[in-house]
Amino acid sequence: MLITNRISINAIGKIKKSWIADGINQYRKRMPKLSIYEFKDFKFNNLKNLYQNNIIISLTEEGKLFNSHDFSSLLLNFDNKKISFFIGDADGLSNNIKSNSDLLLSLSPLTFPHELARLILIEQIYRAVSISQNSPYHRS
Repeated sequence: MLITNRISINAIGKIKKSWIADGINQYRKRMPKLSIYEFKDFKFNNLKNLYQNNIIISLTEEGKLFNSHDFSSLLLNFDNKKISFFIGDADGLSNNIKSNSDLLLSLSPLTFPHELARLILIEQIYRAVSISQNSPYHRS
């Protein structure tokens, strides 16, 4: 089973749009152990040292695309490891962050504002949990 207490979302900036914050809060109520950290910027010299033993997944437009079932399986395949997602700001993520990632992930061939990408990622994590639990939330 996918355990959300092993998942963190690390993002640059605070959510400014109330409707996006409301959506995020709805999914956080369903996954209270999911951690979300907001940073002013990512000025990490060595991401791998700070996030030892974590699977680092960076959201970027050049990342790999998954459907919802494959995304759920991907997260389940990381066994008991912590999973840290990174979302940049309007300028994206630095090459340093991307090169230190275990996986580059794209949410869609379309481009989304970084605030909306955070909401979509949280919804997809919830969907992955639902798929792993055979919940009716995800209808095949």
